[in-house]
Amino acid sequence: MKKIIYCLVKVFKDSDEAYADAFLNNGEMYCQALRNFKAIEGNEVRGDRYEGLILFLQPKDCIISLKLPQNIEGLPDDEITITEADLAAPTAVQTTEYDYYKIYCMYAIAIDDFRFEYSTEEERVSLQKEINYRISEQIKIEEKISSELGNIAIVITNVRKFIDRVKEHCDKEMHHGLVGYFNDEATSTKFQGVESIFRKRKLYAYQNEYRFAFFATDELNSETFHVGDLKDIAYKTTVDELKKSIISLD
Repeated sequence: MKKIIYCLVKVFKDSDEAYADAFLNNGEMYCQALRNFKAIEGNEVRGDRYEGLILFLQPKDCIISLKLPQNIEGLPDDEITITEADLAAPTAVQTTEYDYYKIYCMYAIAIDDFRFEYSTEEERVSLQKEINYRISEQIKIEEKISSELGNIAIVITNVRKFIDRVKEHCDKEMHHGLVGYFNDEATSTKFQGVESIFRKRKLYAYQNEYRFAFFATDELNSETFHVGDLKDIAYKTTVDELKKSIISLD
């Protein structure tokens, strides 16, 4: 379902306030290579070893056949078949094609673009209540955002202008959009092309991520872009204050 994005938020830890100010004042975007996120161990908040998925198969949907050289001693057949009975967990297949793409992650406050029809005033009032409820549920910011990612927030209020400035100042092929989250406990799925950069397991869904991916073939672990002063389309606050302002809209 299509989403309406109200604003984008870049979250920083309190110890990184200088980086928050650099983003607001200079549009400084510090991007890390996709492979870096694969390599972060023991931190499933910022790291994800399953970045770049092209296949994620549940055991019930997976049969793996391995063709072996006939000259391996001790093996009765030249082919081994692995079925559901042999698998204790899903099988993941990842691509390295986008490992050096530089990634910039933000939090998106967005809602489903839903439509309602009504024919009476009573129906209109009822639907308005339903719409308000859905909006309030979808724009809530979970406690884990401030506790895990940080409490300093730079809020982009004009998303379209921000994206246009990124395109204008970054002379590289760029892909951008909301990250989609899939049910890795029950679903087998396949991703094609750059879609693999924008799909993650449902345990990350609370991060409501909007991601920029810049084309790169170099082996640099990071790259920094500057898109200029953002104060005309952004402001600085805290995640806690942002949550309070959202609650006041309920």
